[in-house]
Amino acid sequence: MKPEEVVRQTVIAKLEALGWQTDRLQWKPEWQIPSTPHDLSKRERGQKYSTAGSADLVAFADNSRQSYAMQVIFEFKAPDISAGREQLMRYLSMEPMAKLGYWTNGSQSLAIYKQHINEWLEVEGAALPQPDDDLTRPPSAPLTWKTLRLPTDVELTAALKRLVATVVVQDSRATRREDQLRELLHVMLVKLDNDAFYSLPKHSHEPVRFRVYGGEHNRIQKTAEAIRKQFKDYFAKQQNRVFNQDDQDEIKLTDATLYRVVVELSQFRILGDDMDVLSKAFQVFRASALKSGEGQFLTPQRVIRPCVMALEITSEDSVIDPACGTGSFLHETLRQVKENEFPDEAESYRIVKYANDNLYGTDMDSIGIKLTKALMIAFRDGSTHVLQGDSVRVHNWASSFPQLQSELGSKHHPDGVARKFTVVVTNPPFGESLKVSAADARAGKYTISKAAAAGKKSEYVELEIGLIFLEHAYRLLQVGGRVGIILPETYFFSFSYRWLPDWLEGRLKLRGMVNIPMEAFEEFCRAKTNFYIFEKIGELVIDQETTEEKAR
Repeated sequence: MKPEEVVRQTVIAKLEALGWQTDRLQWKPEWQIPSTPHDLSKRERGQKYSTAGSADLVAFADNSRQSYAMQVIFEFKAPDISAGREQLMRYLSMEPMAKLGYWTNGSQSLAIYKQHINEWLEVEGAALPQPDDDLTRPPSAPLTWKTLRLPTDVELTAALKRLVATVVVQDSRATRREDQLRELLHVMLVKLDNDAFYSLPKHSHEPVRFRVYGGEHNRIQKTAEAIRKQFKDYFAKQQNRVFNQDDQDEIKLTDATLYRVVVELSQFRILGDDMDVLSKAFQVFRASALKSGEGQFLTPQRVIRPCVMALEITSEDSVIDPACGTGSFLHETLRQVKENEFPDEAESYRIVKYANDNLYGTDMDSIGIKLTKALMIAFRDGSTHVLQGDSVRVHNWASSFPQLQSELGSKHHPDGVARKFTVVVTNPPFGESLKVSAADARAGKYTISKAAAAGKKSEYVELEIGLIFLEHAYRLLQVGGRVGIILPETYFFSFSYRWLPDWLEGRLKLRGMVNIPMEAFEEFCRAKTNFYIFEKIGELVIDQETTEEKAR
């Protein structure tokens, strides 16, 4: 047996004796380290990539053996401490989630901890790490906005996956999944508020509040106390704008869990000049909580930006996303209007007024609504018209969603929807199994369901919710307004939907289409979709007595 193999087997035995679970240690096969950041991105996409070498042993924080759960990289091949140091630093640089590199040749040892950008803490003669060790080594000086790192997609994805899949699930206080996600979201709102404050030039050199506090022996307690106080302050300030009636001004996670969340997030800029990072952060978080079977597929930022550009939205437009999710289309609309019309900070009041007056969003999901409100406040407000409720079941608005009834309802239209918008932009849930019942379609007076029923015994039929959203968008629009909507291509080319062109006649005219590659949603589904742009060319109204339609 080679000398390094003897060392490896000895270390593995000692780690197991310290309490490390065997299925959290990997050495067969050895873990492949990417050569470059580009190779790291390739690996995360499941593509072939070049390697800088293989780690002799890797320890994980859970049983997934995924890169987001990586804790420690061990090396035994390097003959001396100098070579071991060089190899560990190279490997640690390419594995963003690894907290510690550990080298030993059997007689000497070296531990290298990551602190911050190009900051390393070296400990010669270090003992082997134990499973419950705090591997965090805070930066030598308090972080400021200037020294926070702008994370790559891979770094941010890994950090958020780690929080959702590894950190909060082990919490002994919040044991239900929905409670864990809510509390994690509340910590992230504190981080978001922190970034909004310290990104301002006059505060950018001050130590940020969202960070690790205390010394080696009281870091967990002091950090948890500080973040709990910050959340209490944020809650008091935004209680009526962001939070639900059931929310409280306390983060219901253990100190240890809260500390670990802060450790993962505190080094990054989540809110800043680059909306891609902002959107990515919360899309990744939300993706971990969503069930793909529900038909809710988050829209990637690389899709959102050209789609909003194609709609040519201006400050004269009133805009709604009736399935807003985490508000990505609204954020991007606000960003583009600001960039195109009000780039000067002296005109910031104009963009704030635009956001408050003209941007609307609705969604059933409470997490998505809370995120959308918080982000709109942090960016340029616009949280006023972000509403929770079932957007398409209009017949339930008055009884179950009075805010929707107040903001979007109308007594002047038989279908109950006010025509108050010039733009509807949305990515509704879709899928063969996600449908609106015939009874709901009838109650909501959805004529598209009647069109689909042509030649059948029933007057209304069960219909995919994406098509119901298409009519809902049509109803929300003024004549001459435009709708941008992501829908499966099959609706417009399949024989099963041969009735759809007749329904569109006199209502919506196709004005453009943005091709969306199948890969855009491959994390969730393999449906081929496009972004369709329609203009509302006419108003067909329902005669309440005959349920027949006529042109207005």
